[in-house]
Amino acid sequence: MSDTIRVHGIVISSMPVGEYDKRIVMLTKEMGKISAFARKARRPNSHLLGVTNAFVYGEIELYRGKSYYTISNIKASEYFTDVTSDIDKMMLGTYLLEVAGYFAQENNDEKERLLLLYRTLQVLGTGSMSLELIRCIFEYRTMVINGVYPNVFECGKCGRKDELVAINNNLEGVKCKFCAERDGYSECRPIKSSTMYTLQYVVGSSIKKLYSFELKPEIENEFILIIERLRVKYLNYEFKSASFLKI
Repeated sequence: MSDTIRVHGIVISSMPVGEYDKRIVMLTKEMGKISAFARKARRPNSHLLGVTNAFVYGEIELYRGKSYYTISNIKASEYFTDVTSDIDKMMLGTYLLEVAGYFAQENNDEKERLLLLYRTLQVLGTGSMSLELIRCIFEYRTMVINGVYPNVFECGKCGRKDELVAINNNLEGVKCKFCAERDGYSECRPIKSSTMYTLQYVVGSSIKKLYSFELKPEIENEFILIIERLRVKYLNYEFKSASFLKI
């Protein structure tokens, strides 16, 4: 047997293989997204039975075979039971796992993506924000991690950094008051200043503080509508779990 490899991460999917085994996909701090087999994990007396399910976070011990990894142990430190015990939260949580897993790469630095997923699941469990807002913040910051998102810090036409009042119709940037008025708002859509600030905050904030704000209903609604448009342009994938979201 090869030397044990230890990584820290979240199980993002788990599926049965054969009579008693599981195939696990994990998002890890050290190795990005990795897949591994958990032998006999579906046996009632297996030490891997309860820790090889989706949403489990912890230290994962595995070893490399000729063509795949095999899990020898998982020391779970978080099960996110506040999420998995509520059907609506679990549906959104499943979507978050799928999105993170789709964009994560093997043997890539995915520390920020893992931290975003972990922090979002924490907030989801508390119920301190609406599910719609949590989803949109997560999606928007995912775009930032992916490196494809609109520049919301300066006018795409003149470079001005203040009095930004509109988002371009192509969703690739924003416009200042002077350029928007000069063009008659023909190429952009006006948005409220607080919504613009929210877009900037989600891009620039530390993930630890990402969810530490409140929005007035009209600002939240406008922010959500913008992210729904950005989702189509920048995420551009039909996630299976999205069809179960009643949001």
